[in-house]
Amino acid sequence: MAWRKMTRAGAACVGVLAMAVSIGACSSSGGSGGKGTITVWMKKQLIDGQNTAFTDRVKEYGKAKNVDVKVEVIAYEDFYPKWAAALESGNVPDVSFFGYQEIGQFYSQKVLRDVTSLEGKIEQANGKISDTLKKPVTFGGAMYGIPAWSETQVLIYRKDLLEAKGVTAAPKTWDEFRADAAKVTDTGKGVYGAGIGYGQKNSDAEFWTRAVAWSYGGSLDAAPQEAAAAQPANVQAANFIKGVFDDRSAPPDALNWDDAGNNRSYLSGQSAMVFNAGSLLATLSKEAPEIYAKTGVAPFPAGPKGVVAPGIMNTFGIFSAAKNPQGAEDLISFLMQKDWYGKWTDLGAPLAIPVYDAMRSEGVWAKEPNKAFADSVNGATYLGSPSQYSPAAGEIYNNRLVNKTFQEMLIKGVGVETALGSLRKSADQSYAK
Repeated sequence: MAWRKMTRAGAACVGVLAMAVSIGACSSSGGSGGKGTITVWMKKQLIDGQNTAFTDRVKEYGKAKNVDVKVEVIAYEDFYPKWAAALESGNVPDVSFFGYQEIGQFYSQKVLRDVTSLEGKIEQANGKISDTLKKPVTFGGAMYGIPAWSETQVLIYRKDLLEAKGVTAAPKTWDEFRADAAKVTDTGKGVYGAGIGYGQKNSDAEFWTRAVAWSYGGSLDAAPQEAAAAQPANVQAANFIKGVFDDRSAPPDALNWDDAGNNRSYLSGQSAMVFNAGSLLATLSKEAPEIYAKTGVAPFPAGPKGVVAPGIMNTFGIFSAAKNPQGAEDLISFLMQKDWYGKWTDLGAPLAIPVYDAMRSEGVWAKEPNKAFADSVNGATYLGSPSQYSPAAGEIYNNRLVNKTFQEMLIKGVGVETALGSLRKSADQSYAK
């Protein structure tokens, strides 16, 4: 899962070139913004039909409003240099995709437009947007991004391998997960129960580990004042994770995995249980239909404090320096109209989850395997929890401090409490900045 696979459909978007499309209905300006022109930067979706539908929708808006709309569909990995160059030059897009973590970062730089009133109008016209999804882009009581679609990770497992060991249902707790993983593991056949890895650049591990800690009542990256009482729960969570590796339930090379490691392991039949977004199911259905037919999907197992899943939330936002902010707001409203929006998210099932509460309990989202993804939104938790998401939490994530900590434990044999103490010290330094 790349910093947002978190697309964040994962590593699947890596290496995809930006696709630029110019849509003109009545070109009145040759610049990148201004009266009569709206520029849009959108993240490239894993499911190409969504990219086509999005472009067509923007084209429809341009014709209806007699506006020249220019849209670029861009691989996530290419966004940061484009944002940086745009902010430096002042030549920013009018509408831009942002992950919630970028909303926090750009909010702290005071370069985003307050979209609270726009969000209210969208909800009034289309229905309730989940409070869970609004929280990470709300600062000081104001919203700086419009939740556009959500993604989440779930437990993806081989029903046949578990059933062969007498396990007839997905594990509902982390203790059950550890026990089931040990039952399924057969090193002689090269089959391992737990497809979890800790390569230094592995963002899947960063998110999964946080989710485990949260479900135990801990937090590995919260602000210092909210993490003070979390140490015992963090130790419990870390001991559970260490136990899975002590059982030898993870593949021998898992400590070196990158983001694609668990995908490859599941696709090859090496791992029986992994935690991933809907992108893995899409790949399975095309490349390994025989495994897809034997695959089950379930929410994350519960810790002592319940079920928690790592939240991935995508937004539409507007830079303060946008040349056509009113046109940007009008276009975002058009993109969020529920009739079209529902069809667009259906195209992306199970990866692109609707933000409207009502939509997640009807149509394709009420059916498996999509239902497990839709249901996970209610338990979604975000970087820095229980604190409000902040750039410090993003820095801790980007520096992969959690992975480094668990490599210290699992490879170098550093004690759990010592390693967690070092992590807390590094996290506090990020907040102190």
